[in-house]
Amino acid sequence: MTKNILIFEPDASGHHSGYLYHLIINYLQNNYNFKLLVLVAPNFFTEHPQIIEKTISKNVVWLSFSEEEYQRWLQPKSVLQRANFEWKLFCQYAKTYNAHEGLLMYIDYLQLAILTQTPPPCLISGILFRPTLVNYHADSWKEKLNHWRKALILKQVLKQKVVRHIFNLDPFATQFIQEKWGSKKVQFLPDPVQIYPSQQSISDTKTLLGIERNRTVFLIFGFLDSRKGISDVMNALEAIDKEKSKKGTLLLVGPWEESERQKFDNQLDTLKNKTYFQILLVDKFIPDEEIQPYFEITDYVLALYDKHIGMSAITVRAAAAQKPLLTYDFGLMGKMVSEHELGLIVKQDLPDTIEKLLTENVEVGNKQKMKQYADLNRAENYAKVILEALESN
Repeated sequence: MTKNILIFEPDASGHHSGYLYHLIINYLQNNYNFKLLVLVAPNFFTEHPQIIEKTISKNVVWLSFSEEEYQRWLQPKSVLQRANFEWKLFCQYAKTYNAHEGLLMYIDYLQLAILTQTPPPCLISGILFRPTLVNYHADSWKEKLNHWRKALILKQVLKQKVVRHIFNLDPFATQFIQEKWGSKKVQFLPDPVQIYPSQQSISDTKTLLGIERNRTVFLIFGFLDSRKGISDVMNALEAIDKEKSKKGTLLLVGPWEESERQKFDNQLDTLKNKTYFQILLVDKFIPDEEIQPYFEITDYVLALYDKHIGMSAITVRAAAAQKPLLTYDFGLMGKMVSEHELGLIVKQDLPDTIEKLLTENVEVGNKQKMKQYADLNRAENYAKVILEALESN
């Protein structure tokens, strides 16, 4: 009898849809001895119809929880309240559809519900994005307490018999858990990024965007919110020698958080008479198929997140385009950039760093290691880890 695997993904925003799509499309390209039941919110069908269309199959059943349940999910809640509500939803549908196993696409904040709520009607596995066990410096007592709390909860979750696999995007945390805690339930999971080849030349793309000749291009890509370090970059540009700034272009690509856009506009007004840096905006969401050209025309990719926890697909995209990443020495991203020689660690010297990159012929990063890192994080490798684990007894 074919077993049912229930995939639970109530969130249609951000990276969530991409992780789901790569998993299902790779499932369909191979032969596995189970059927996928994919439970999403009603808005997934309107926001991502192309994913539904590309994954139509007798072995993939798309399910939606009710509009009433969706509206309740949207209501403001504490993290614990939301976790408990999602857990009840998952258990309800897992029982209704006779699931053999459930895959929780974002298990991080469901961990406490696993420990305190009604046991699930089936085995469970899940993707853990932010373990923060290693490479995260705690500056305050609050951060230290949070670090300790998360470690304690995860340790208890791994002891639960209903938990089969935890797929973790942090290889250092995976090694720590396996060696220090003696748990084999945790597996390293590559960060899935599908690279689509560019349809036009670099010079054509630069011309289309209006990038002036002989300028060094710095890229900030993605949803442009307060986490992206945009204000830090703008302050750095103001401090750069005005004559040297003629050699630089800052390219910001993606939709904006409203408050961050207002802050940026205010800084831009102040900056206009203090720099010759060219500042260009592509103010819209970029589909996966159209992303890579922005990285290919770039000289340096800026990922100056403020205490960023977890990974970012930007790391993989920069590596695939053989372009150095500039990031802070914090958390997993800082460790990966250092470990794999993917770019440059920035400390308190951002203006000096940018000015140096504008004026000197500096070799940053290791292109061979960038390629190796990008190859590791291909979408098919991510899907293979999960799908083979789900098929195993």
